[in-house]
Amino acid sequence: MGSFLYEFFVKGIKRFFADTFSQIAEINKRYAVPRLKTNRWTNVALLMLRVYLILLICILFYKFFTLLK
Repeated sequence: MGSFLYEFFVKGIKRFFADTFSQIAEINKRYAVPRLKTNRWTNVALLMLRVYLILLICILFYKFFTLLK
């Protein structure tokens, strides 16, 4: 009975994560090289978007920690 539970739970969970992460790795490998060429203004816009999102996350954490006090 113990080996059945071990097979069912532990190996099943290991198999699930191995399959899931291998699919993610395959997708990342497929799209690692961009197919579109971007110009300087597109790169600037993407950089500004990253900065904006990081700023929003910082504000969110600041608000969360000030509410805890």
